Amino acid sequence: MIIVNLIVHPLFVIGIGGLEDHVLKSATLASTVACPAFTELTQASVPIVRVAVEPAHPQDMPALIRGLRLLNQADSCVQVIVQETGEHVLITAGEVHLQRCLDDLKER
Repeated sequence: MIIVNLIVHPLFVIGIGGLEDHVLKSATLASTVACPAFTELTQASVPIVRVAVEPAHPQDMPALIRGLRLLNQADSCVQVIVQETGEHVLITAGEVHLQRCLDDLKER
């Protein structure tokens, strides 16, 4: 649990950074510990395209793993798994979604 003292007025939008080690895809932020967690959003589509990814150069593996972790956190339609063989598998909602995810990994 992280405790933050912050007052946000209605209709204001704020951004909170530094939660990537504490939140996978979604979280409930509240002013009291007694606040029940909001339920997960239902997904309109389920991931159906699976592809194994690896860096072009082995020394780029830490950057790929970091990118996959961020992509998994940021996109609710993405799943990233590591097979028993050590292969990193990216699962997306379709071919266009896969291409967008791969472009994000290359550019960032």
